[in-house]
Amino acid sequence: MDLLTVFGVVFGVAAIVAGVSLEGGNFTSLFQLEAFVIVLGGTLGAVMIQNTWARFYDGVKLLRFAFVKARQVDRESLSVLLEWGDQAKLNGLLVFESIEANGISPFAKRGLELLANGVSAVLEDALQREVDAYERNYLAAARIWQQAGGYAPTFGILGAVLGLIQVTGHMLEPSQLGQGIAVAFVATLYGLALANLVFLPLFGKIRAQVDSELRFRRLYLDGLLAISRKESPHTIETRLAGDVRERSAELLG
Repeated sequence: MDLLTVFGVVFGVAAIVAGVSLEGGNFTSLFQLEAFVIVLGGTLGAVMIQNTWARFYDGVKLLRFAFVKARQVDRESLSVLLEWGDQAKLNGLLVFESIEANGISPFAKRGLELLANGVSAVLEDALQREVDAYERNYLAAARIWQQAGGYAPTFGILGAVLGLIQVTGHMLEPSQLGQGIAVAFVATLYGLALANLVFLPLFGKIRAQVDSELRFRRLYLDGLLAISRKESPHTIETRLAGDVRERSAELLG
């Protein structure tokens, strides 16, 4: 589990609450149910209007990507391909009919099945279409959170306007003015906070996960194509070494 996502949200909210407290404010004033309903409800409604039910549902399912670690495209990924290349060189492509499937991604497994069944001629087209479909569908689903990040500040402003309308409607009732003003300003805060602390970061994290999976699939696509051409493991390693991202390099980057 990627705890950095949870830590980031908690840290961001804590920073806002701490800032209000340091300024002498009462952090309980930040909790306004009316403002929250206006901003969150309006944002989700706008996103639903812009998308189909299937796309919206897929976007919600992708939330899990923000809480799991991305698949690493590292030296271990390349070593698996090199091992397959050795087996193909020694025993031919039919060796993949009996290869142990445990731990192999479904994408790589389909590629091995194509090789074993003697249809390597369509390997590139079939797997490339799958990569393209994954990229198209998953990025489109992830963009619902980018859309939410765009709508949330607008509904924050809408909540502020509604709060000010409430204020002007109770100018002769001072006891009602505070509630309206609170809703107005807190709604703006909710809109900005949800956009910049939740929705847009979620989109960025999910997109990074999708990009990582795409790098993994493209590495295996290139490796399987090289195996289908009966290239030597050394040639495969030379060709793909530049695509491998070591974890140490990732940390330094």
